[in-house]
Amino acid sequence: MTALFDPSLYSGISLIGLAWTLLTLFLMFSPTGQRLLSNPLGIVIAAAALFPSLWLVTSQIKVLTALTGGIPPLDVQFGYRQREIAQFAQALNEGGRTMYAQFQLGADTLAPPGFCCFLMCVYRSTVRSRAVRTLCDGMAFVYLVSVLIANTLMPVIILNYPAQDGFVLSTLYGLVPICDTVKYAVHGLAWLVIVTAWLRQLAGMLMARKASRSFPPGAFND
Repeated sequence: MTALFDPSLYSGISLIGLAWTLLTLFLMFSPTGQRLLSNPLGIVIAAAALFPSLWLVTSQIKVLTALTGGIPPLDVQFGYRQREIAQFAQALNEGGRTMYAQFQLGADTLAPPGFCCFLMCVYRSTVRSRAVRTLCDGMAFVYLVSVLIANTLMPVIILNYPAQDGFVLSTLYGLVPICDTVKYAVHGLAWLVIVTAWLRQLAGMLMARKASRSFPPGAFND
C-alpha cells in the first residue's frame, strides 16, 4: 500500500479527476445537483466533458497494449482473474508497470466520473418514474465506488509484481477483479433499466394517444 504514497505516480490530471469525482458525488446526492441533472441540456454538457477524457484514456490504452505485445490493459478485460493480472504484469517491464500505475492514478480517474455524470444526466432528464430514477442513483453510486476502488488499488498489485503472496496482496488479487466486474455489470444494467423505462413511457404515450382518438371530445354528449 505504500506504493500509493509515491508522488511520481500522480499528476495534474489526478487532481482534475479527484475534483470531478467530488463534483459527481455532489450532483448525485444534493438536491441542487439533482435539479441540475434534470435539465436536458446537461446531457450535452456531460457528453462534451466525457469525450476528451475518453479520447485520452483510449489513446493511453493503445500505448499500453503495444507495450505488452497485444495484451489489453486489465481495465478493458471483462471478468479477468489473477492469472490474467500476472500475464499482463509480466508482459510489461518495470517501466511499463510504473506507466500503468500512473495511468490508473492519472488519466483513468477522468473516465469514471465522466461516464457517471453522463448516465445521471440521461436518466434524470428523460425517465419519469421516481422509483426508476432512485434505482439508477443506487447503481450509479455502486458503479462509481467499484471503479474507484479498482483503479486505486490495482497499482498496488502491479507495482509489487511479481510478489503475489501475503494477506494484503492476496486480498487485492481477489477484490480488484470483483470491483471491475461489478463496474461493467452495474453500468450495463443501468442502461438496460433506462431503455426499458423509455419503452414503457413510449408504450404509455401510444396507448394514451390511441385512447384519445377512440373517444373524441363530445363523444358522450347528448
